Amino acid sequence: RFMPTVEFLNAGKKVDCGQYANLRKTALLHDIPVYKGIDEKLNCQGNGLCGTCVIEVVEGAENLSPMTRREKLRLKGPPANRRLSCQCQVMGDLVCVTAPALD
Repeated sequence: RFMPTVEFLNAGKKVDCGQYANLRKTALLHDIPVYKGIDEKLNCQGNGLCGTCVIEVVEGAENLSPMTRREKLRLKGPPANRRLSCQCQVMGDLVCVTAPALD
């Protein structure tokens, strides 16, 4: 059975997860910080409402589930390689950065 691998560049960790695993839950399960600062306490618990669990996809964007309506509302404009980790299902290997600098 195929197990996707997610590499979290900023955390220096490569983890296996189940097919269709939620990206936010996978990160949190492996003690990889998803949020910055106060957002760690004040977030929507993975409902796609607050937009604070942003990740930057470095490789494997095609291996994530399609963008949800909530993501499209939260992540308008560039860069196009940003996703909300709580809205992503992992379908294949992925390389990403959690809590990227928002400029």
